[in-house]
Parts: sequence; structure tokens; C-alpha cells
Amino acid sequence: MKKYCLTLLFVLAAFAARAQFVGDISIVRKQLCERNGELSMVLDIRVRNCAVTRTQSLVIVPELSTADRRSVKLFPHILIEGPYQRRMRERRRVLTGNRWMEREPYRTIEATRGTDQTIRYEMTVPYEPWMEQATLVIRQILTSADRSQRITTIDVNGAVERE
Repeated sequence: MKKYCLTLLFVLAAFAARAQFVGDISIVRKQLCERNGELSMVLDIRVRNCAVTRTQSLVIVPELSTADRRSVKLFPHILIEGPYQRRMRERRRVLTGNRWMEREPYRTIEATRGTDQTIRYEMTVPYEPWMEQATLVIRQILTSADRSQRITTIDVNGAVERE
């Protein structure tokens, strides 16, 4: 009986862990270089198989910053949301107008069963001298239905190359 209870407990724990983050998101840096006075960045972001649950949303924010964080450049974000989060966002937009969201996303994706998309994220900004010592990181902000957030940072080996 004890063995049966432990097995059941492990199975329930596995399902609970799976419910937290069920899909797959991969980010590949294709290009990050200075060319003709401009910083050019190209990322491939692949979203697969319900990347978030129905009640979650995930914001992906590329950030270029120096080690001491005195100079920071935030790029437009990508919003991946479950169906319930999308409906909540639409309701907020209707009730409050477009004022509630400070910045428009680069792209919005509704993560549903069978989603398999690759987003080509291309951005060009004027090059500044501090960018030579900067690195690229990806911030991921996972928001649950209760509005709690979990933030993770991914280093994509993002030193700026010069051409």
C-alpha cells in the first residue's frame, strides 16, 4: 500500500510539473553585428506545441546591455499567450482602450495545441559606441492567471561582432 501511494504521489507531481510549462521555445542567434553605423540583430524563435498553458502568457524581450548595466537597449518584445490570456487581454483593451499596454509587441502568438511556428526576429538600430562591450540576453517573463510572474534570463552568447 505504501508503495502504491508513493507511486501515485510521483505521478501527480510529474503532471503538476508538466502543467507549469508544457511547450517548447528555442531561440537561436543568427546575427548580431555592427555594419555601416547600424546594429543588426537577427534571431530565430521557434514556438512548439502549446508553449504556455491556457492561462499563461510569456513575454520574450531581447536586451542588449553592458556588464555594469549602465547602458541598456530593450528591443520590442514577442508575446506568446494561451487562449484565456488572449481573451483577458482583449477585454482589457476594450475596457481601457489601447492605453494599458505601454509598448506594442513585435509579434503576438496564440499558443494552441499543435502550434509550430518559427519567427524571424529582425531589428536594426543606430550603432552607439557602448554597444561594442555589450552582450545580448533574452529575458522571459512568464505570467500566470493569478498575475504572478517568473522571470528568467538566457545568455545567447551575444557579443556584438564588427564587420
